[in-house]
Amino acid sequence: DHVGGLGALNKPAFPNAVVRVDKRDADYWLSKQEQEKAPADAKGFFQGAMDSVAAYASAGKFKPFEGSTQLVPGVRASSSYGHTPGHTTYVVESKGQKLVLMGDLLHSAEVQFEDPTVTIAFDTDNKAALAQRQAAFAEAAKQGYLFGAAHLPFPALGHIRAHGKGYEFYPVTYSIPR
Repeated sequence: DHVGGLGALNKPAFPNAVVRVDKRDADYWLSKQEQEKAPADAKGFFQGAMDSVAAYASAGKFKPFEGSTQLVPGVRASSSYGHTPGHTTYVVESKGQKLVLMGDLLHSAEVQFEDPTVTIAFDTDNKAALAQRQAAFAEAAKQGYLFGAAHLPFPALGHIRAHGKGYEFYPVTYSIPR
């Protein structure tokens, strides 16, 4: 999911990069059998994933991992299966600071912060995605760390606080240095 910026037409956008993804997602999205079983309107998502990672795979720079694991010092993959079979949250820690990149645990800030129980048709397992979102929001609010998600408005980073039965998002202040 969200691999479209990796490259196209067998040309990597980042030729020196190694692409890391949970094996469950690789086995699902890069499978012709899964693509054939998918509804017609979803087949393009599979093809897009296959096209995006092809150049990295042929260069030996596509390296799946299994489950929650440290990828490099200071960067940890944390399984948050539900949105996709191998959906992963990435945790970056340095000098006592923590950034948690939640990917697609959140799709609509305007809706899901206020009511985290709202799911989306794109989730491969709505029940698991819901449980992951609720746990992630509760932990982020309790611990106060920096939070990021793919579908947040720019700059897509901030903090969340519990508010009633939901949450409020407080984006970081962004300014261009002069």
